[in-house]
Amino acid sequence: MREDELDRIDEEARQRGISREELLKRAAVAGLALAGSGGLAQIARAGIAATPKRGGQFRVGVAGGSSSDIIDGQDIVTNPDQARLMAGFETLVGFDKNFKLKFNGLAEELSPNKKGDVWTIRVRHGIEFHNGKTLGAEDVIYSLHRLIDPKLKLFGGAALSSVNPHGMKKLDKRTVRLHLKHPDATILDALGQYVAGIVPVGYSPHAIGKAKPNVGTGPYKLKSFTPGQQSVHVRNPNYWRHGQPYFDGVVIIDFPDDTARVNALLGGQVDAITNIPPAQVGIVNGRSGRKVLESPTAQWTPLCMRVDTAPFNDARVRKAMRLIADRPQMVKQALSGHGHVGNDMYAPFDTAYDHALPQRHQDIAQAKSLLKAAGQTHLTVDLQSTNGALGMNEGAQVFAQQARAAGVKVNVKILDSGTFYGAQYLKWPFSTDFWGTRNYLSQVAAGSIPTSPYNETHWPDAADRKFLTLYREALRTINRKKRYEIEHEMMKLEYDHGGYIIWGFSNFLDGYNTKLRGLVPGWKGVMQLNNFGSGFRTFWFG
Repeated sequence: MREDELDRIDEEARQRGISREELLKRAAVAGLALAGSGGLAQIARAGIAATPKRGGQFRVGVAGGSSSDIIDGQDIVTNPDQARLMAGFETLVGFDKNFKLKFNGLAEELSPNKKGDVWTIRVRHGIEFHNGKTLGAEDVIYSLHRLIDPKLKLFGGAALSSVNPHGMKKLDKRTVRLHLKHPDATILDALGQYVAGIVPVGYSPHAIGKAKPNVGTGPYKLKSFTPGQQSVHVRNPNYWRHGQPYFDGVVIIDFPDDTARVNALLGGQVDAITNIPPAQVGIVNGRSGRKVLESPTAQWTPLCMRVDTAPFNDARVRKAMRLIADRPQMVKQALSGHGHVGNDMYAPFDTAYDHALPQRHQDIAQAKSLLKAAGQTHLTVDLQSTNGALGMNEGAQVFAQQARAAGVKVNVKILDSGTFYGAQYLKWPFSTDFWGTRNYLSQVAAGSIPTSPYNETHWPDAADRKFLTLYREALRTINRKKRYEIEHEMMKLEYDHGGYIIWGFSNFLDGYNTKLRGLVPGWKGVMQLNNFGSGFRTFWFG
């Protein structure tokens, strides 16, 4: 069966809230062939699978959150911020279940010239913002200007440094000509990130999360928002995707406490939750009418060492700390096995990922030797963490236990979300954090260069400034083979000398009431609950 046929089958299965295997089984029972044209239509006519139903209010409990919560179409800090952004805002392009770029967003055209330094963007006809304004070229230009505004330092603008703020021209009501400062091989990736939302002209020009009204083109309109507690969203009656969304409304509720979040699902106070603790998976699956959706991800919760602050300004100390980590044990204990081992490098779903890098293993003897050479034989450090994502606190605690074998005392400090992500965030000498799934160069832009909005490690240090030269060269290299060679050299530098200990990648563990339909097993997700249903538009109650 061809890949395009499998994609159509998967889409049909998703719309009907069942797996590909179940759809194929039902088709076989009905004597229908899915391959080729007409098979899916026959199934639809035969009524083999349930049709999505309209109505109801979907309540989702999301891990984390605090009084510092925001709603912004182009920026997030915590998981609840992600969920709220997804409900109301959309990007020009997006990613599918296999983390492959798709033209499934607001743009009907997004194409470059041969050199790759001039792009044409044309938005779809008739799309409206929540306030009734028709999406047009001027909104695209405004959104891009806001994303790259150096004063705002928006998360979504980090990967768009090649955009020339003076090189955007409106060609007609729906078309923009975008001139870049230089050819950029990553522009589509950057515009597909969920934080690159398109907002209307005038949207909160001078501050993050302060827009009034807070409107996008997404499937749900914001009704009310209490930071640290919940937000209420109602169906967008003029949404451009025919037939969607299905719910009348969505309520997004903050649940920083794991036990309270799981109990809310089991007790029926919510219809789904994110970030089930691995130890609770069996309990949820054992309850009638409740299930756990497990999805592979490239999400990582690193231990972050500031390369410009003692004791981590010594590359020998950083290497020693990486050699302390017993990664299989960390995945087994911190994630209860619900994940896979990391190798101090991010973006494993990227086709550019260098699988030739030697897998790093625990080596206590070498770690001790490096610490002795650095004059840090009896090292004591504080490790700051919070319950922001699965694996942050758990990984910190397991690492602290492992560090004792090397004579290192790690004091794990579990902070509330507001404190961890407060004024000291990105300044901690040693901390945890969480990152979602991205391609390599997009992640570099977001967290591994001085202009990154979230560079926890303050990489690169003075000895590895070549990393920045290579990064600029990679952006300008349109030839994929040559670009991958440059990226591999960048990866090796950060693998050897960087400030991250990337011990593993966690699977998403989301709990849901079985009346909820539209979830997809195996989705390589960027966010929980299959990317929050791409704005909660693909879910319904069966």
